[in-house]
Amino acid sequence: MGVADVLFMVGLTVAVLLLGLLLLTMLVPSLGIWPTRGSWQSYVFWPLFRGLNVLCFAMALADRAAFLGLPVWVRAGAAIVLAASVALFIYAFRVLGRDNSYGAHDGLVTRGIYRWTRNPQNAMLMVVYGALAITADSGPTYLLCASMIAVYFLMVVLEEPWLARIYGEAYRRYCQRVPRYFNWRRAAIVLRARLRRPRSTTQSAFKARTE
Repeated sequence: MGVADVLFMVGLTVAVLLLGLLLLTMLVPSLGIWPTRGSWQSYVFWPLFRGLNVLCFAMALADRAAFLGLPVWVRAGAAIVLAASVALFIYAFRVLGRDNSYGAHDGLVTRGIYRWTRNPQNAMLMVVYGALAITADSGPTYLLCASMIAVYFLMVVLEEPWLARIYGEAYRRYCQRVPRYFNWRRAAIVLRARLRRPRSTTQSAFKARTE
């Protein structure tokens, strides 16, 4: 049994445990595995969560067997997307703050990137693991990264009732304005406005010259 096989077995075990606990928390909210509400939840959740994050990258490095046979340019493009998503995640982490990111409630943050998405950190990390899987093009990596994406999705779903209880009406209004993952409508409006601006400026300049 090689290193890649061991990593995959450990990663699969961690993924099953973590996903099982998150799903169980959806059925029994008092379990409180996320957001963590007590010492034992923290001691269980964080080692599993961080371990699966590390194991995804370790698997990508250890298993070099092409699964789909993706061309080099596709894998290189995915690596660029991965790097850009990590940068956006770091920015979102700094805007929200360390304590809020780890389950504290130090105030509802709606500025910066949080005007575009309610969950920029989780959204970017979903992209990170999707891009990592494509970059590696490894069967076991695809499976572990898919598990990691599912973990981030469940974390978002479990956070929302908790945030609604803490911030009340302010959070509910925020949810009405800003989507869970990305504000495509706002992006389209901004893009249209920027595309129209040069034309309007050119027309105004032409009109000024001809009058």
